[in-house]
Amino acid sequence: MRKKVQRGGGGGLFDETWAGIYTNGMATRMKTPRELVHEFPFFAGLDEQTYDELLARGRTLHLDKDEVLFLEDEPCKGLFLVQSGVIKIHKISESGREQILTFSQPGDSIAEVPLFDHGNYPAAAAAMEPSDVLFIPKDAFNDLLAQRPQLAQAVIVALAQRMRKLVNLIADLSLRQVRQRLARFLHEEAAGRKTFPLTLTNDELAARLGSVRDVISRTMSGLQADGFIRLHNRQVEILDPDGLIEEGE
Repeated sequence: MRKKVQRGGGGGLFDETWAGIYTNGMATRMKTPRELVHEFPFFAGLDEQTYDELLARGRTLHLDKDEVLFLEDEPCKGLFLVQSGVIKIHKISESGREQILTFSQPGDSIAEVPLFDHGNYPAAAAAMEPSDVLFIPKDAFNDLLAQRPQLAQAVIVALAQRMRKLVNLIADLSLRQVRQRLARFLHEEAAGRKTFPLTLTNDELAARLGSVRDVISRTMSGLQADGFIRLHNRQVEILDPDGLIEEGE
């Protein structure tokens, strides 16, 4: 049985629970296993018989909110494709501090790296809300790769994209102050909108930005006091988009 993870306590300006699935503010529906494999770059262009064989060896796993998909350093079992919900990929330090590496949403893949380097999972994965993932066993994936070597090109592209995200995360954590990271995050979440819902708790936002809850609360209050944003009922209104961009640079 998969374990539950403890979510941090609340408090402060954004002590709210995760409220549904959002991609730029739009609710997403659950993808079917066939839709997932058809759309996933690794498996694009396969014939229907190959899709059937792949799906016959895979299965859908349901995770409750806070349920662990796998832990850091566990042996790799296979590839996971998110059908519905949100899965956070994160690391926990010895002191218990969490760093969220990314959020995986419907259509995203999880745990590609250990498929190829034969190592253990480099980070943990847990559901932010009730979620479903399509699990493709390692042997099934390796058999398909052996049959179709051209898939390696799609694999290289996907891993390069993942590496680019991690490089950007490292740059954020090492080169930018918390205020810059938060301003950058808010600008990206807004995605051109004037108002949007904030769906992360203080603890989750702190883990995402490499900080702690109290600092995030003070920094958010500072951005509001300086006229960049307005906060009301879990809604963030962007008052000065150009200024917010400058704050994030």
